[in-house]
Amino acid sequence: MTAPRRLVLLAFGLAVAACEGAPETPTQPTWADVAPILRGECAHCHGSRAQETGGGYRLDFYDLAACGAAAEALPRGVLAGANGTAVLIRDDVSIPPGGGRPRMPPAPGPVLYDWERRTLQRWANSPVKGPPPVDNHPPTISINAMPSVVESDLDFITLVEDPDDDPVIGVIALDGVPKIGMNRTGTFSIAMDLSDRPSGTVRVTAVLCDGWMNTTVDLGPVIVESQKK
Repeated sequence: MTAPRRLVLLAFGLAVAACEGAPETPTQPTWADVAPILRGECAHCHGSRAQETGGGYRLDFYDLAACGAAAEALPRGVLAGANGTAVLIRDDVSIPPGGGRPRMPPAPGPVLYDWERRTLQRWANSPVKGPPPVDNHPPTISINAMPSVVESDLDFITLVEDPDDDPVIGVIALDGVPKIGMNRTGTFSIAMDLSDRPSGTVRVTAVLCDGWMNTTVDLGPVIVESQKK
């Protein structure tokens, strides 16, 4: 979740709390209820850099396995998603029996609001994904100056975005075979060595997943003019 969106949500939550009390905890929360909490409070460690900062636990997706080919963007050692670690999430955000601070989020960061903790606990007891938000949109990718003809090196720049500020993972594929992974939104410099390919046309595609939708984007054909003898 981007900082501006997080601040907007926090401001909204504080306004609601001031006027009407804390938001009501759903009886059976779904991923649409839980995702904003985990992404806002946990994704800085358990997001795209989870392998370095979050012990390999990536919690900004419900189930990364559902992303299919896009999940090949993830390095080995990253665990499957929040649904597979629901019990750990519940235990880590719960107040210890003797009182005190929950294990997560760690100090010196702020503790969760009570309604956030209750939402996570109820969801973790039965981790349902549920339907996507009604106005959910697929992730997008744009490219900058991808050449149409190459001899050996295919280099271009991509920008991966999501209209809803959802996290995105994806791969750049040649003729349907994943080659380069993208484990977040943002800009990527793509460099592919095609020197082992014979002359001919290859199709470049991007396979993207925001956790709700999988989408394949055709980035166009590239003609390889091989110099191999």
